Amino acid sequence: GNLPFRRICKEFGADITCGEMAMATNILQGQQSEWALMKRHVSEDIFGVQICGCKVQHLVKCAELLNNEVEVDFVDVNLGCPIDIVFNKGAGTALLKHDGKLGKIFRGMDRVMDFPVTVKLRTGIQDEVPLAHKLVPKFENW
Repeated sequence: GNLPFRRICKEFGADITCGEMAMATNILQGQQSEWALMKRHVSEDIFGVQICGCKVQHLVKCAELLNNEVEVDFVDVNLGCPIDIVFNKGAGTALLKHDGKLGKIFRGMDRVMDFPVTVKLRTGIQDEVPLAHKLVPKFENW
């Protein structure tokens, strides 16, 4: 959630907070609105940021930039966004059907970051066609 919401969550005892989804390409282009999503409040003990994208090189480069420029405890890759504008670009839930690309993304991010990569995902793209159970075992190896 946004920073004011995360501060309220901390007041009610939340241990871990995560920023809103930011597009990797927008971060790489220096868009202030996306960089604002990377801001951590002093009360956030364990804080992560969430990025979304469809190209291996953009996600890995974004991860490297975040590793060097922001104070976070983890980076979460969004594989759960079903919004048309995200999905139609091949990001969010669209990535669920490309495990070869996912492997490259996660191995690349792991190489350039000093902190863990986490994943937000849904069970699948279509109703009654689950995919997550096939991917989850692969995440740890990647």
